[in-house]
Amino acid sequence: MSSIEFRVLGRLEVHTEGGTIALGSAKQRTLLAALLLHPGRTVPLRRLVQTLWGDEPPLSAVANLRTYANRLRSVLPGEHISGRAAGYEITLRQGELDLHGFTERAGAGRAALARGDHAAAVRHLGEALSACRGAVLEDLADNEALAGSIAPVEELRLSVAEDHLDARLRLGEHREVIAPLREFVAEHPLRERPWAHLMTALYRSGDPAGALAVYTDCRRVLADRLGLEPSPDLAELHRAMLDRDPGLTAVSPAAVTVTAPETTAPQELPVRCRSFAGRAGDAARLTSLLVETGQYGPKVAVVHGPCGIGKSALVLEVAHRVGARFPGGQLYVDLSVDGPASRVPPRLLRHLGVPASDIPWTPDEAAAVLRSQLAHRAVLLVLDGATESVALRALIPATGSCAVLITGRSPLMLDGAEHVALGRLSDGDGLDLLGRLAGRSKVDADPAAAAEIVRLCHGIPAALRIAGTILANRPTRPLSWLARRLTPEASRLDELGFGGESLRALYSSALRPIAAGRDPLAAAAFRLLGRPGFEVCRSDQVAAVLDTCPSKAEAALDRLVDLGLAEWGEEDTYRLPPLMRLFSAEFAAIVPAQRAALSW
Repeated sequence: MSSIEFRVLGRLEVHTEGGTIALGSAKQRTLLAALLLHPGRTVPLRRLVQTLWGDEPPLSAVANLRTYANRLRSVLPGEHISGRAAGYEITLRQGELDLHGFTERAGAGRAALARGDHAAAVRHLGEALSACRGAVLEDLADNEALAGSIAPVEELRLSVAEDHLDARLRLGEHREVIAPLREFVAEHPLRERPWAHLMTALYRSGDPAGALAVYTDCRRVLADRLGLEPSPDLAELHRAMLDRDPGLTAVSPAAVTVTAPETTAPQELPVRCRSFAGRAGDAARLTSLLVETGQYGPKVAVVHGPCGIGKSALVLEVAHRVGARFPGGQLYVDLSVDGPASRVPPRLLRHLGVPASDIPWTPDEAAAVLRSQLAHRAVLLVLDGATESVALRALIPATGSCAVLITGRSPLMLDGAEHVALGRLSDGDGLDLLGRLAGRSKVDADPAAAAEIVRLCHGIPAALRIAGTILANRPTRPLSWLARRLTPEASRLDELGFGGESLRALYSSALRPIAAGRDPLAAAAFRLLGRPGFEVCRSDQVAAVLDTCPSKAEAALDRLVDLGLAEWGEEDTYRLPPLMRLFSAEFAAIVPAQRAALSW
């Protein structure tokens, strides 16, 4: 055992070689629990205040919180709790949290169960459960603010207990599991899987009448408490017992050695961007997060910024750097192509080797199975082009050693996620990117023209990549030729296109959420910002032109910012980035801004 062990699988306890540490008041215990449920991550002050005092905190809440944190530091050996600008964080080494060992042994047991090695499954799962002294943080379970973080860990504990009983049943221990199964269904009567296990154990032990009676009990409980009938699977098991299906008394799995084929870990990452330039600090920050050791639970990072700013290039660069640290595989989903996140789980389950027959057809159930699969695998999951936080939260497991990299045009509400905002490239990084594509010698031969191209592309990586590709495919053309062609604003977007890709097409895709009548006021505001005289404006100015109230105009402008189409300026003003303004002007020149909603 480590010199210190934090225990959450049961009552909250902290043990050292000298014995159990007295943690002090209930508020101090609750604070420690809140940090232990998110180790290695800064828990915001507002959330900690909500956890300790609910919706009516005292005026001295933050000061009291600091007092509790200092008291915990004084009784815990070493430096585990750190204050951050936004909150508090607990740092743990491997083996210092009982959940670490539980998850590791549970993963080994589930892997053995999946390949048919039931004896190994019983051993590993039993070892995992031996660390459980009761429900997760059972002494703090009535804290509503903690409940959301406790629930997924408690669900993992219960599902591992079910897996253990399943493995014993498959090993032929029918009579031996009857008593623990009766105890389990008494404590958790709404979980159908142990009811099915109990029916099977009784039937194979020569008590079909008892098995049928269990089904009757289960049906009554579900009807009384939920108003539901048993699931189709449980009903089918009942019918099979009524029909005396010989498959129910097949040779015990203990007498058969099953060798499942090895499942090749998926390697789905697209090729990294060979012209990747700049972003050294952002890449190092993300790499450090993903390779950090001693953190319990998945690591999640969100890279956000406007379209064409290089989010995907950065994420793929980092994913390739750290991919070898995730032996469970690398999964990649382009959400802009594959649809909303709610449709993703079945595909990912297939790629993880789950048989199609075992994949639920409902999105919520498929997402739950995916979380179970990821909870005991070291998998890197890349979700490119995310727009919705709720569906994403359903994909991320509460435990395990996987990592999730997400790109989106705006920040996403994902608890504990690291957010990285991308801006335009510096002039130096822009020249580097241009040189990687057009050729270093070409850029070095005419530095003034190269600097002018970078300026005209306004540090937007997508524009610079198109410019560099044009030059690479026009080897006899000097940089000054392209600089001259990009100079007129009226034709600049025409020039920034090559090989079926263009900046105009990229910007058109960014407008989809507000186009075609989806958000008429935001569409009208976008057109207005492209007109002369409105390069920088306030919400009240927009409201006056569009004949709407200032609050609605402000909401429409904020919507543009959230979509990465517009930017906030100084003194509460709004503006479009230079190239986006050219794109908007193409529409504003044809249709007056105040009638824009009718033109999409």
